[in-house]
Amino acid sequence: MNAGKPCVRCLLREMPDAAALAASLRELIALIPEEERAPAPLAEARLAACRACPHLRRGTCVLCGCYVEHRAERKGAACPDVPDRWAGR
Repeated sequence: MNAGKPCVRCLLREMPDAAALAASLRELIALIPEEERAPAPLAEARLAACRACPHLRRGTCVLCGCYVEHRAERKGAACPDVPDRWAGR
């Protein structure tokens, strides 16, 4: 990512010019009840799949419109792509 324009396939937490949005997203993630939260290694594996996905645009999945960092944290969530990029994760 260069200093002028963020990579379109970056996560929100990787975009310095989106600090306020990233902070709001962290607050939203913190509201997920513990029993509905994916284990940290699973969430990170999902985010790794999202980073490699052509449908990731500035922290958002263009297939469903979600913020991928929020979706990855939810235990029962699935990738909207066909085939599911999170399958087996």
